[in-house]
Amino acid sequence: MDLPLPPPLSGSNDTRFGSDPSLAFDTQGNVFYGYIVVFFANGSGINGTEMAVARSSDGGQTYPEVSLFSFQSGQNHFNDKPIITADINPGSSFRDNVYIAWDAASGGSTGGGIRLARFTDHGLSFTSTRVDSPSGPGQGIGAVPFVGPNGELYVAWNDFKANNIFFNRSFDGGVTWGQQNVVAPKKVPFEILLPAESFRGALIYPACDADRSNGPHRRRLYCSWLDQNSAGFGDIFLSFSDDQGSTWSVPQTVPDPLPADRFNHWLSVDPVTGDVNLSFYDTRNDTTGQRFQTDVYFTQSKDGGVTFLSPNMRVTTARSNEHDCNGIFPCGAIDYGNQQGDYEGLVSFNGVSHPVWTDSRRQLQSSSGCSTNLLMEEVFSATVKTGN
Repeated sequence: MDLPLPPPLSGSNDTRFGSDPSLAFDTQGNVFYGYIVVFFANGSGINGTEMAVARSSDGGQTYPEVSLFSFQSGQNHFNDKPIITADINPGSSFRDNVYIAWDAASGGSTGGGIRLARFTDHGLSFTSTRVDSPSGPGQGIGAVPFVGPNGELYVAWNDFKANNIFFNRSFDGGVTWGQQNVVAPKKVPFEILLPAESFRGALIYPACDADRSNGPHRRRLYCSWLDQNSAGFGDIFLSFSDDQGSTWSVPQTVPDPLPADRFNHWLSVDPVTGDVNLSFYDTRNDTTGQRFQTDVYFTQSKDGGVTFLSPNMRVTTARSNEHDCNGIFPCGAIDYGNQQGDYEGLVSFNGVSHPVWTDSRRQLQSSSGCSTNLLMEEVFSATVKTGN
């Protein structure tokens, strides 16, 4: 169904759209849909942005309750890249709290920064706060919230001013926060113009999760991110923490050491097995010799992030090429300027993982490399069974 959008801004005839969706379920069967609303000034710039969280109690058939908050004018800041999660841990004092984190990009010390809203009454009302240091530059993006087995709340993000993956934590359900600390420094501040995503640019952001299993690494925290490796390729790095984020392991690259680019990753820790799972775009099968063609690959660690499955597992059954039309439109119906976008997704449970991604395999290619039909990018998923 189409989620509701607010009316136009007062005195304006702007157009609106929803973007950047993410989903979470609480233990009562409610589904929470987080997104941003963008108000366009009738084709001439952005009037503003607003955060939205919609709740459904009938399995997503209807969304009668929608919370709208944190409006920012287009000339001020831009709400962006929200990720939503819920505390579903049986022993947590904050069970069924819902959290959504985002960035109000391009802010200064008096605004912007990394924000978090918490819902403590099954999504009916919220309280918002700032997660990063109030004295910081506010130039962060890609905030991801995640919850530990006892209700510990964590948020990580990319600070592209300081060029670090930063992290903060709350032990009282998001009411108060500690001092932010560094997961790892990076080479690339904001994005990498990889050949496969040279128009859009592959964004630098963390994907994080906590081990909520009863295995040997229970409570271990994991964060992965994109950066440039020593050979100059885009690659996925990972670090973990055994002290609730006070210190982090030395970052390591996790996919196969092949001459290829990896980007748009996601990470999920299986809450039953404790396995650490990653999926990502990968150009190792490119036949153009220019790292234009992508597949989605999957890898897994069964020893707490120390070693990963090699060779990685190919998930896609067809390569996708979103470069060869050189961003010139029309060339099929794909927006080549956006290419693969910023994210893919992954969720794992009891030895089964479901990566989610977009690709353009159904575009029919002519000899010139351009599409001959109007099928756009489509959303795909797969079931990856790795056992217990």
